[in-house]
Amino acid sequence: MTVTLLFLLLGLGAGAVYGLLALGLVLKYRAAGVVDFAHGSVAMICAFAFVSLRNDGDLQLPWPVLPHTIHISDTGVPDGTSIVFTFIYAGVLGAVLYYLVYRPLQHSTALTKVCASVGVMLYLQATAVLNFGTEGKSTAPVLPSGTLVIAGVPIPIDRLWLAVTVVVAALALAFVYRRTLFGLRTRAGAENEVGSALVGISSTRIAMQNWIIATLLAGASGILLSPIANLDPTSYTLFIIPALCVALIAGFSSFLGAAVAGLVLGMAQSEIIHILAMNPKLPQQGIAEGLPFVVILVVMTWRGISLIPRGTIAQPRYPSVGRPSAPFKTAAFTFVAGVVVLVLLQGSLKSAFMSSIIWTLLALSLVVLTGYVGQVSLAQLSFAGFSGFLLSHIALEWGVPFPLSLLLAALCAVPLGCLIGLPALRVRGVNLAIVTLAAGSALEVFLFNNVGFSGGEAGRQIPSPSLFGIDLGIARGQDYPRTIFGVFILAIVILVAVLVARLRNSSTGRMLLAVRSNERAAAASGINVPRAKLLAFGVSSFIAGLGGCLLGYQQGTLSPATFGVFQSLGLLAIAYVAGIGRISGAAVAGVLLAGTGLMVSALDKFLGLGIYQSVIAGVLLTFTAIMNPDGIATPIASGKSPANLLERWGQRLVGTRPAAPSPAPEPAPASAGSVNA
Repeated sequence: MTVTLLFLLLGLGAGAVYGLLALGLVLKYRAAGVVDFAHGSVAMICAFAFVSLRNDGDLQLPWPVLPHTIHISDTGVPDGTSIVFTFIYAGVLGAVLYYLVYRPLQHSTALTKVCASVGVMLYLQATAVLNFGTEGKSTAPVLPSGTLVIAGVPIPIDRLWLAVTVVVAALALAFVYRRTLFGLRTRAGAENEVGSALVGISSTRIAMQNWIIATLLAGASGILLSPIANLDPTSYTLFIIPALCVALIAGFSSFLGAAVAGLVLGMAQSEIIHILAMNPKLPQQGIAEGLPFVVILVVMTWRGISLIPRGTIAQPRYPSVGRPSAPFKTAAFTFVAGVVVLVLLQGSLKSAFMSSIIWTLLALSLVVLTGYVGQVSLAQLSFAGFSGFLLSHIALEWGVPFPLSLLLAALCAVPLGCLIGLPALRVRGVNLAIVTLAAGSALEVFLFNNVGFSGGEAGRQIPSPSLFGIDLGIARGQDYPRTIFGVFILAIVILVAVLVARLRNSSTGRMLLAVRSNERAAAASGINVPRAKLLAFGVSSFIAGLGGCLLGYQQGTLSPATFGVFQSLGLLAIAYVAGIGRISGAAVAGVLLAGTGLMVSALDKFLGLGIYQSVIAGVLLTFTAIMNPDGIATPIASGKSPANLLERWGQRLVGTRPAAPSPAPEPAPASAGSVNA
């Protein structure tokens, strides 16, 4: 009993941080209608600013390359001054992010807001890696140290201070937003934007003020966590997952509920660690870390649409969807052009072009799921990794030959995709993004870090494909990379692209688009909406699984690092920027934007810009979400030149609407076969 109490109270530290982050998430959603996936990375960048000020006397600004260090003291800045500087830093950062990113997205779709916040997350995380490195940093305690004996158990007193801090913050926020004029205006602007505007309440000004307060809470969580956990860009950014779990339990509405849920989650994780330590026969890998995913899945399935719809002025619009007019001719031309490029390129650039081909296939999986059905998935590379590692087991341990092993491994991703997609039957938009992000993180912890499944850091070997005695592998002796391997993967990707084009032009494709446009209208016209969603998840996960297998053939040995959560976020970034509703967008994503693809590799080889790929991807994703959600693969005839986009962004920043005509709406679906997308 004594040890149990000790572990429960030790969990108050992490639980308090979850609670503080969740308070900021609740505040942002209540004020601006945004579930901010970048909230954890904001806390991380504020924590780095605090540690740098306190330890080195340097104020680190949140951008790379350009001068970003302001030297203040040779001996470090005193604690109180460092905290004040960090809060000012957080407030300014929150105001800038809201004004430049989230204010222009006030009337956008949930998909667009998710993509923009993911772009901010990628940018801040990549900036922290460039400016501070990946090694963990530590600092001296901020809160009073020492121990307090409770029931004979010595408890670090800073954990109790953390718990008190989050509860007091929650009570203060609850009072402000229930009993003050500012709180009433915030609620009015959130619930009825039109009505609040009529009585003189500026919802954008109120939202910015709340956004600054939420960013201050994120900064506080970063400051309080830095002494009790090593500070590094990845783990701090991923604190967003348990924070989202806590905010969901609180319904994105209750401050006190978020605080209590955060403390309970932290204590539960700590107690699970204790139970596993006492029972070595139980599975030891990732149980505590996977708890938030289980809670998210249960809460989402139980509550269904847990985020309350908000009253807005404008009707949001999804990214446009292309309609292939001559898929077979385009496929033939693309195949010939691809073979020519493979023959002409040599060495690292040929290998990079092969990577572009595979990343095109991975982006196609998002075209089907997100472009055609509007379902947000942040776990596509988790499906790819699942099939890639299974390919090693199927081919080497079970002895299944190629190509049957390839098809079987890709098909194994289908039930996994449908399982993760089950919550899509009750939730959509940002809710589904939360589920898939947590699912990707859980798969990484449970499976990809499991040595028996993935081989651990050593990875799993993937045998070279061979058909009718012909070696199709990427290497044979000193011959690397082999052109025949490039032709092999090019043929597979083009075949999948043709099938996706056929799907788009079929009655099934029109059914999927009808579901994206209006689920209720689609159901009223006789479309089975749940079946359509699961079909999209199944097809998308199969395509992603194929991509994971091709990555295995290319790399020879697959490692878990290839399929981390940030890689899935990066895939969403390049697919959305390129044009998530178009097959041509997938090609643009693979060739021009993929981190190991042709264009980025060429820029790195000749200009040394490869290390900035994640920063650039984050900026491009955010800018595309704000100004051109159709993506850069949209025909130039649409008139969206860079000058037009910058002009429109300026109009949004000053609060005016661009005069460009709205796109023609899709006709209401009368039946599955008559929907014209």
